[in-house]
Amino acid sequence: MRVAVIGGGVIGLCVAHYLERGGADVVLLERDLMGGGCSKGNGGWVCPSISRPLPAPGLTLTSLRWMLRADSPLYIKPSAMPRLMGWLWAFRGYCNAESYAAGVAALAALNAATDRLYRGLAEDGMEFERAESGTILAYDDESELRQTEELLTRLGEERVGPVDVLDRDALAEAEPDLRGGLIGLRMRGDTHVRPESLCAELAASLEARGVEIRTGQRVVGFTPEAGRVRMALTAAAGSGAAANGDPGRLGADLFVLAAGAETAALVATLGRKLPVQAGKGYSITVRNARVRLSQPLHVTPARIGFTPFHGAVRVIGTMEFSGINRLLDPRRIAILERAARRYLPGALEGTERADWVGMRPVTPDGLPAIGRLPGFPNVYVATGHQMLGVTLAPSTGHALAQLVLESRSETDLTPFDPARFT
Repeated sequence: MRVAVIGGGVIGLCVAHYLERGGADVVLLERDLMGGGCSKGNGGWVCPSISRPLPAPGLTLTSLRWMLRADSPLYIKPSAMPRLMGWLWAFRGYCNAESYAAGVAALAALNAATDRLYRGLAEDGMEFERAESGTILAYDDESELRQTEELLTRLGEERVGPVDVLDRDALAEAEPDLRGGLIGLRMRGDTHVRPESLCAELAASLEARGVEIRTGQRVVGFTPEAGRVRMALTAAAGSGAAANGDPGRLGADLFVLAAGAETAALVATLGRKLPVQAGKGYSITVRNARVRLSQPLHVTPARIGFTPFHGAVRVIGTMEFSGINRLLDPRRIAILERAARRYLPGALEGTERADWVGMRPVTPDGLPAIGRLPGFPNVYVATGHQMLGVTLAPSTGHALAQLVLESRSETDLTPFDPARFT
């Protein structure tokens, strides 16, 4: 079976990996560089313990108005509101305790194989930066900490690993450079990877195994015939004569659309709708930062995080809905800067700095869309992973490959079925 995977981020790369391992003849197409989109500058957290849907109980019209402020952690650009209204209304409908609990349970089930699959990638000979350091959630509000602790207790240690409660002295001992007199929870079962090195190793492994990789090409349409897709129409990415000339043709038996936030546009060319919006995230990476940090750290009061890598620290956070674009808004970077100076002085001081923005794919219920596209028996989608792409990539790739090649999956993919939006 020849399978065309559209999208070379961490999700598409993992889908291609497990399809090839299952015996498929895979061709992987990416409009940019492999791992060059949303996968490039994110925090790299592998955090089954805190995998939750984005819509949560408590969203009100007041908080929606607050989101129109450019300095808020979750920002909706006013000019994008008209085209977002339907999606936001659906999002608000999932902000209830029942939907949230069901989403947490579904994500926990999908994450059940995460640690095993990451270890499997390393056993396959892939050498990417990975650390079994745990993750710390820091709070200034004890009631908020207790709510998270109760949620983790309900999930059980077999799902999330051991959890330690850290008072102010214990947190200060764990992370001496952290300021603010915070308390925290440490999830010892979480790990983190450097996403750039993970994507590079996945791509190199696929190429070494004979997978055809095409970069600098975008899909502009498909050729449906008798209810199936026969070919993807491609053009050179960017502008110029190559981009505007006659389209190329990529034939396959089956197609997997894993192009992140742009998957919705691909689905639209087939006359279908998939409610995926781009939730832009920002990061600052500082080489040789003058700060000590031993594990990923989320500062809940500021809604930002920090990740230590070899020779670097990455500051991550914010969510912006402004449509599909890669415009870097300095006001959003300023949020990260202010929080870093307050809570982790020295994180922005180093030998080199890189600011980044990427488009996270977000569905209104906060769960990925994984499975067959309604109306097309040979088209599948894998997108909508919001801030959990690195965490869920191997389990998504493994489960979807089983579904494609064996018409079944060890993981129940019902909660993630794209047909739930039709």
